[in-house]
Amino acid sequence: MSNVEQLPVKGASDRPAPKKIMRPCDWGLIVAIRDMETQVGTVEAYNRLCDAAQQLKAKIDRGDAQIQNRLFATDPKWIYPAG
Repeated sequence: MSNVEQLPVKGASDRPAPKKIMRPCDWGLIVAIRDMETQVGTVEAYNRLCDAAQQLKAKIDRGDAQIQNRLFATDPKWIYPAG
């Protein structure tokens, strides 16, 4: 029992990571952030994004979170195919 050896383990996946799904709202957010940064500057844009994130977190904590629109829902089996 004292001759226990660890078997060799491959610690990486053979499959490449899936590409991030870009939805229309993602493109709108990118453009909105770019425009906000142009108008008020990077620091103020960051401050406003932090304020918006804090408001969303408060909404979630209150239990008022919205569910995802089924039109944009994705199947994890499609994103991460087994094989």
